[in-house]
Amino acid sequence: MNNSRIVSHVGQTTIGGYPLLEKLGEGGMGAVYKATNPMTGKFVAVKVVRQAIASDEVLRMRFAQECQVARKLNHPHIVEVLDFGLDGTRPYLVMEYVDGESLGDWLARDGQLPEEEAVRVISQVGQALHWAHQRRIVHRDVKPDNILLDIMRTAKLTDMGLVKNLEGDYNLTRTQSSLGTPNFMAPEQFEDAKRADVRSDLYALAATLYMTVTGHLPFSGRSAKAVATIYKKKLTRDIAPPRQIVPALSARLEDQIMRALDPDREKRHESVEVFIRSLVGPVETPSTIQKNLRGSRKERVKERYTSRRGTACKPLQRAPDRMWSGHVLNISEGGMCLELDRRYEPGALLTVVLEGSAAKRGSLVARVVWVRQDVPKKWMLGCQFDQPLCDFEVEELR
Repeated sequence: MNNSRIVSHVGQTTIGGYPLLEKLGEGGMGAVYKATNPMTGKFVAVKVVRQAIASDEVLRMRFAQECQVARKLNHPHIVEVLDFGLDGTRPYLVMEYVDGESLGDWLARDGQLPEEEAVRVISQVGQALHWAHQRRIVHRDVKPDNILLDIMRTAKLTDMGLVKNLEGDYNLTRTQSSLGTPNFMAPEQFEDAKRADVRSDLYALAATLYMTVTGHLPFSGRSAKAVATIYKKKLTRDIAPPRQIVPALSARLEDQIMRALDPDREKRHESVEVFIRSLVGPVETPSTIQKNLRGSRKERVKERYTSRRGTACKPLQRAPDRMWSGHVLNISEGGMCLELDRRYEPGALLTVVLEGSAAKRGSLVARVVWVRQDVPKKWMLGCQFDQPLCDFEVEELR
């Protein structure tokens, strides 16, 4: 690595004791570098604030807010914050290093993702957002460039520089200010960034999904007054429906995206969680499973049988991925409930191999429909088979 390249950007080759290796990217707050943790030897990502911002008291406080809030966000789909501080007068933030690329970079290179893969990625981001919303934190800048994909295409939400803690707004957001990225942010943010709430994040997530499945920037404007043009388009929802661009997309996907992009936030989904569920279909919860076990007056419910057969799972069509071990808790001709030591998101397609089975269908394909954490590092997954089993197959697989 050419050290002069690093020096030209930050004036030194270390920040806060972290040796800088290469520049990864640049945003509104500053540049991000790949670095080494001197204590562990592992790679980390270090964000270094621009000198112009570091000298502005309000912006410096906003960066401090990012650090304080981000350190509280411990979620598998949020980039972990490891450290922050001052190096002289330069604020810096140390984060986990994600070996991969942003969703924005992926789309710029390859155009778009297939619908199923796009929903999987956006569902992971939605899980992170919903988790943050439950803690009264709004991101306010959800977009493809702020979603990182590791080598397994696991999504992680990053750049909390515009977060708003609803329990303590520090008065850092000036009324009538517009924060966020125009193409993705909700129309209410154009009017006043303080009005941003969980449904504003929902809007931005839907706009991100729109671009992910169509390859087209939502509400784009090319004139010198592009921001005003984009704002007007958002107010009138002047945007091509996704299936007009990609006819093979499902009607359900299009309907849910367009609903989430409604200029009236009261007409959007109630939450990001509801939006994600609407994309992957009805989510069966543990309570509904118990209800089904009791039967229904209208139709016969297929009986579930308890089991503790060992199993191994991995995502479908991902040959390099390791198999994750677990157990079958119960099984029916339509699906099974698994206990695994890894979480898979609703909508994920899994190859499930049942250990010690003499049945012809010892390897199954199942779609995850609900997820619930059981104990630390253990998750229960409700799965639906791609093809129902026969009675004798269920008996053999118990």
